[in-house]
Amino acid sequence: MRMSVTTRAIAALAIVACFLGSDGYAASSGEVIVAQRGGRGGSGRGVPSAGIRAIVQGRVTAVDPARSSITLAIGETTIETEFPPAMVAAVKPGDRVMVTIELIDTRLASIAGAVTDVDPGSGAVTLSTPSGPWTTTFSPGAVAAIRPGDQAVVKLGLINLGPSVPPPQMLPGPAAPPPPPGLPAPATPPSPSGTR
Repeated sequence: MRMSVTTRAIAALAIVACFLGSDGYAASSGEVIVAQRGGRGGSGRGVPSAGIRAIVQGRVTAVDPARSSITLAIGETTIETEFPPAMVAAVKPGDRVMVTIELIDTRLASIAGAVTDVDPGSGAVTLSTPSGPWTTTFSPGAVAAIRPGDQAVVKLGLINLGPSVPPPQMLPGPAAPPPPPGLPAPATPPSPSGTR
C-alpha cells in the first residue's frame, strides 16, 4: 500500500508512540484498549483537544533502519510510517507493541505545511504554510530528527489568559524622606522662574 506524503505525515502524527501509552492510559486485554474523545490529556491544563485517541495492540512486521520506518500490523491493516531512529532501533519484526493512535481533525485548529528550515541548536523550525512562512521554537532535542522537506501538521491549542491588563498609571509618590544625619541633602531642582 503506497501512501501520499500528506497521508504519511498524518499517519506519522497519528501513531504517537509504541510500547507505552501516554496521558496515564491503563492497559487491559482486547483489541482496543482505551478510546477517548477530547479530554485534557495528561497535563490537566488548557482547552480540551478535538482529537480522538485510542490505544491498540499491534505487531511489528518489518523494520527499515535506512528509511527510519516501522511496518505495523494493527488488526487487519498494515501501516508503514517513519519513527525516530531510537524507536526503530528498539524493535524487531515479531515484537508485540501497544500503539497510541490519535485521529486528528485537520479542519480544526491545525496548519499543514512543509518544513523549510530547522535549527537543532535552538529548536527553531520554519514551516511553509498557506499564510506564509512561520517560525516557532520547540525544545532543541525534540527537533533533532526533523529535516527540511518533511511534511507536518501543526495542531494548535489555546490557553485563555483573560483580558489584557493595562499598565499601571504612574502617580507621584510621597516626598522623599530626609537623608540620614551626616549625608548631604539631595539637590533641589530649580524653580520654573529660575529663582530660588
